[in-house]
Amino acid sequence: MLIDYTKYTVDELLDVNENINKDKYPERNKQLCDEIQRRKDRGEFIKKEHTFEDLRDNEEDDIIIEFSSNGSVIVRTIFLVGFFIVNVLVLALLLFKYTVTDISKVHKYSTIIDSVECRREEVTYSKSDRVDTYFHLNIVSFPDLFTADRISEIKCRMLARELNIGTRVSIWHEDGLIFQLKSDTEILLSYQYMRPNIQAVQTSDSSYYLFGLFIFWIMFFKSLVNAFFPGTFTKDK
Repeated sequence: MLIDYTKYTVDELLDVNENINKDKYPERNKQLCDEIQRRKDRGEFIKKEHTFEDLRDNEEDDIIIEFSSNGSVIVRTIFLVGFFIVNVLVLALLLFKYTVTDISKVHKYSTIIDSVECRREEVTYSKSDRVDTYFHLNIVSFPDLFTADRISEIKCRMLARELNIGTRVSIWHEDGLIFQLKSDTEILLSYQYMRPNIQAVQTSDSSYYLFGLFIFWIMFFKSLVNAFFPGTFTKDK
């Protein structure tokens, strides 16, 4: 059975690439390689070639902006404002990712089911040998695909069995991600049930933003100190 690697994060793709049995699953490996190449072509696939310790040990990576105590206060102020704006933008983006759109603002779409399936997905993390199993309900109403991510196995298999081709349903969604699912008579997947799952999907790549902000602080920390206390750090020390 082929796996939809388009749903994987970059970190998950890296983990699978390190652990997949290429001889046992040649078609799955080809699918994985194609997805990795697609991410690289789109500029989304970033390999971590250096650890944080490497950056700390390499003094050439330090960016030191020297400010004179007798110099213009405006230059120091511009640096501090810019530093503050970068932090606010990143934190605001993270806050946005953790915020799930209220159901009253989500688009409601009434359609007829062309096909439905419950898809099982296993994600292996090489660092901890942990294997997470997820179940996703895929509903196709040609040409659109709607997905209820990370729901329970029982609910996923039950809905895949009970929702017949030709059944009319109402789907509240954003870009194909199901927020709520309703038949003519009952709510099959409520917003309250789907909300934490949607948040988990939206924040799956949040660690990259935090890591980037952390590196930003490391790179400009000495310059930040200089902006408050000119002459504290120089390129010679």
